[in-house]
Amino acid sequence: MTDSAIPPVAASWRRIDAWLAAHAPASAALLAPPAEPAALAAAEAALGAPLPADLAASLRRHDGASATVDVLPDLRLLSAARVVEEWELRVEAERELRAEDEDDLPPLPGGGPYWHERWVPVAEFQGDVRAIDARPGPRQGRFGPVYHDAPATFDDRTSWPSLAHCLADLAAWLVDRPPVAGARHWDDPFVGPAGELVWGWPPSRVRGLDGPGGPAEHGYRVAPVGLPG
Repeated sequence: MTDSAIPPVAASWRRIDAWLAAHAPASAALLAPPAEPAALAAAEAALGAPLPADLAASLRRHDGASATVDVLPDLRLLSAARVVEEWELRVEAERELRAEDEDDLPPLPGGGPYWHERWVPVAEFQGDVRAIDARPGPRQGRFGPVYHDAPATFDDRTSWPSLAHCLADLAAWLVDRPPVAGARHWDDPFVGPAGELVWGWPPSRVRGLDGPGGPAEHGYRVAPVGLPG
C-alpha cells in the first residue's frame, strides 16, 4: 500500500475486530478494552515523550491483551502500563551493558544500540519485542522486531513503515486474502477448535500438533475470508 492509501489505525482495528468477532471469538475475547486517558498520560510521563501517534491510537482501541493472542503472530499486545515496564527494563539493561562491556561490544549496524530510549515497545513474546522507532529522522515511525540478543535494524525486509501499515496489512490479509499488491506476506491463518486464531501449520505455540495429521484432524480449519453479510 502507498502511504496515501494507508487507513487510520482505528479503521484497521475495526476491520480486525469485526473479523475476529465473526470467525475467532476466543481471540477477540483476549483483547482488552480501550485504555483510559489517564493511563496514556501516565505512560507519556514515564517515557518522557508523547506516545507515537499510531501506538496511542491502537491503545485507544485495545489496551493490550490479557494473554498472548495470535492477532499478531506469537505476540502479546502490551497495555500502556506494560509498554512502560518493557521500555524501562530495556533502557536499564542497555545502560548496564554499556557500563560493563563498552570495550567488548561488537560494532552494530549504523552504530546503533541494542536498545534506544526512543524505541517504544508495542508487543512482546519470550523476551523479544516489536517496537516503534521514534528517533527523529527519515525513518521515524518504523515498526519492527527488537530481539533480546541482537541489535535491531528496522530494515525494509523485517519491518513496516509504521504500525498503521502493519495493521492495515493484517486487516487486508484476514478480510480480503490475498491482500492488495505490495502488502507484506503473512502465513496462512487457521481457526482452532476453541475459536482461536493461529498462523501457519502447525501452530508454533500449540504443543502436540507436530505429529501426523493435518489441520482438520486436530479440529483446525482454514480461516474464513471476509466478513458476514
